[in-house]
Amino acid sequence: MKKFYYLFLALPFALLMSCNDDKNFSPVDMTLTLSGVTMVDNTFYTVADDIVTVNNLSVKAVDGKNTALNNIVFLLGNVPLPPTPGSTIISGFSTEDFPAGVYSLGITGTLLQVDSPVKTFAVSYPLVIVESQDDLPDGAPELGTYSVTIRIDSK
Repeated sequence: MKKFYYLFLALPFALLMSCNDDKNFSPVDMTLTLSGVTMVDNTFYTVADDIVTVNNLSVKAVDGKNTALNNIVFLLGNVPLPPTPGSTIISGFSTEDFPAGVYSLGITGTLLQVDSPVKTFAVSYPLVIVESQDDLPDGAPELGTYSVTIRIDSK
C-alpha cells in the first residue's frame, strides 16, 4: 500500500518534469477589469478614499490552450493588498491609506497552461489617485467599470 502512496506523491512531479519545454508556452492575454475608476490613455484613475473593486482578472491563451491563474497577489505601490477574508484573491481595496499620486497596481502569480511548464509573472498597471473628481484629467469619462488587456509572452 505504501508503494502506491509514494507513487501517488511522485506523480505530480513527474508530470511537471515531463513538460518543461518553453517552446510549448503560448502567449496569453491578461484582462483586468476594475470598478470605481476611470481610464485615460490606458491609465486607471480613482479618487482618494474611494473603493476600487476588482471585477475580473482573466487570462486567455492566444492559441486557445487551457490556461489558469494561481497564487495571485495584488500590490499597490509595492504594498501587498490583503486578500478578501475567506478568499485567496482580493475583491477590492480602499485608497484611504494612500495619498494622492501615481502608483503601480502590480499583480504577480503563476500561469498554468496545458502541456507547458509553470510560469511566474509580474505585471503592472498605472493607477493615479487624485484628491477629488475635479482633479481627474480633462475629458475623462465618468467613474465606472473599465478594462485593460496586456499580452504576456515567455520570450
